[in-house]
Amino acid sequence: MSTNEISGSNELCAQDPEVMTFYNLRGSDKTTILRKKELQRLRKERIENKCFRKKEKIRKAKEIVDNALKIREELHPKYLRAEPWLKEQERQRLERNKRFTTEIINQPPDYRGEWDPYVSDDEFGTSFELKRTGWEVEKFALDLARSTVGLESFTGENHLFSCSGTIIEFLNGICSVVTSASLIRCMDKDEQADELKINVWLPSGEKREGFISNVDLYYNICLVTVHCTSNLPKKSFNDDTGFFDLYGNHSKDVVALGRSCEPWSLKVASGKLIPRRHRFDCEELLVSSCKITKIGVGGPLMDFNGNIVGMNFYDKKETPFLPSFIVLKCLQHFKEFGKVVRPLHGLRVGNLHKESLASLEKICHEFPKVCGVIVEKVEPSAEHSEIKVGDIITHLDGIAFSNAAEFGGILLDRCVTQMLEKQNLSEDCNQMISLKFSVKTRGGISEATTRTINTDKFTPSGLNRWPLPRPIIVRQYARGVLFSEDCYS
Repeated sequence: MSTNEISGSNELCAQDPEVMTFYNLRGSDKTTILRKKELQRLRKERIENKCFRKKEKIRKAKEIVDNALKIREELHPKYLRAEPWLKEQERQRLERNKRFTTEIINQPPDYRGEWDPYVSDDEFGTSFELKRTGWEVEKFALDLARSTVGLESFTGENHLFSCSGTIIEFLNGICSVVTSASLIRCMDKDEQADELKINVWLPSGEKREGFISNVDLYYNICLVTVHCTSNLPKKSFNDDTGFFDLYGNHSKDVVALGRSCEPWSLKVASGKLIPRRHRFDCEELLVSSCKITKIGVGGPLMDFNGNIVGMNFYDKKETPFLPSFIVLKCLQHFKEFGKVVRPLHGLRVGNLHKESLASLEKICHEFPKVCGVIVEKVEPSAEHSEIKVGDIITHLDGIAFSNAAEFGGILLDRCVTQMLEKQNLSEDCNQMISLKFSVKTRGGISEATTRTINTDKFTPSGLNRWPLPRPIIVRQYARGVLFSEDCYS
């Protein structure tokens, strides 16, 4: 409706009362209309006053801020120039970097297989890694941290390796630390390095000299002794094998611990026990999803109940670890024989859960609810046993087991029994050990058959490979000057 039409309607209403009644549908008189207009005017005035007060408040706040900035400029002029100053510093840094050329001069060694540089220590978990697991788990980790130490080794003046370890014994001022043999292994061969010097860093940052007690390169385990006047807390590895039953319904959550060679440098990373194939040679190794770095090598692996369930090693995608009961058996061998004694039976076995889904389906169809290990390789020395690749071993000397780690543990116990009975602890012992395997042959009869292997040979110490990434050597050239640096990324 146009303005002219509205004005015409008002004049018509004023002349004819009936027309006014028709248009004034609410029946309001002039007094009511004027009162409503007054209320609208008052409401508009209140809104304008409110907006004015708000603008005034903003103006006063801005005035206060401007006065504060002015005072700060008078007292500390560099504050207002902070951002331009930082930009100038960044520009100068970029200009300096343009003058340098970086070149990696060392190449991956052939004998190590896949080569990958270490990641930085900052990628070993996070500062709040255990906050989401609950205070109880964090308390267990802090208690175990009191027995977790950092270790570093040198050959002469050259740094060899840095890792972690666990205090397992303290007696008469001497504590024993179990760790990885990578601490003392040569980088280019499976031998102990010469002119070794070992430093052990306690949680408080105190540095002590360590001495090699026992070494086994097959399981990559090493025992270091440290002289200390103060009483150090010790921790024992758990001897229960039930945690490693991947078919059980128990929790498989774990925490990997490590320590750098500096004060109060605890590192933790949480994960789970996972049924995955590792790329190392050692059959007894299991795998967790914890993400660690080289600092965590040799460090303890803890379950959510505070028990030490393994010793960690380093790999690119996950963390392989030696189960705790294998570590305990190796320590027992060190104590009894001064070395680890394991019969060389000529079989390479693997866990069933590492097989592909199609292969597992065939196995479960042929042997329902089967547990044991699958034969992956048969050496010439074991061909007379008629055990073939693909066979499933369920018992060893009448003892059932569910994975390769338990299989290896039974072999270690068998050696202890045999050697102590004969009381012949010489290195060149010719004691014959008879091993009886219960074997299920795929594609044959469903019942298990007994196969026997007799051997008088023992596994050499350096049979397994333990590949580790190596440091990157970087050279930088600037204006004709050569700078060389070893970078552990």
